[in-house]
Amino acid sequence: MWCKRFIICAFALIGLMQAQDTSEKGKTIFNQRCAACHKLEQKLIGPPLARISERRSEAWFVKFVSNSQAFIQSGDAQAVAVFKEYNQQIMPPFTDLSEADIKSIWSYLNSVAAPAQSSMASANAASPSATQKTIVYPGEQNTLPPSEVASLRNVFWIITGVVVLVALLIGVVIHFASLRGSSSA
Repeated sequence: MWCKRFIICAFALIGLMQAQDTSEKGKTIFNQRCAACHKLEQKLIGPPLARISERRSEAWFVKFVSNSQAFIQSGDAQAVAVFKEYNQQIMPPFTDLSEADIKSIWSYLNSVAAPAQSSMASANAASPSATQKTIVYPGEQNTLPPSEVASLRNVFWIITGVVVLVALLIGVVIHFASLRGSSSA
């Protein structure tokens, strides 16, 4: 009976460990694959992408990210307009990303909060460098906000729990194996 409960708990903990928030997965993919050409709030090589749902549909975004050139050549007016606006800069196709991966990027981009207009205005009045680094990109230093520290702490304890459960399971298996070995001798 206890063995069944132990196995259920172990699988539950492993499931918690593997479950990654969609927008967190999207943030990871964005930082790895998109941040070289896109910023969240400013134009770079490509357009700013924060809150993209205010400008485009999810289906449009999925088609554009997976293969922008094929989408542009299909004659989509919005895709052609974006291509022309950004000096006909060719975005590489991301055919290796699944639709779920692209939707996780979509989720992340739309979870980015709009900067508060009043706090931005007061910060600009106080100091020109106050708003200089509101967004942190790969390679820049960043202190973790409390919510991310809490998430990391939770992941640490989940991993620790799984390691302890696996160690206990191995101990139980070794104990039963040694009992079988001593009873047959």
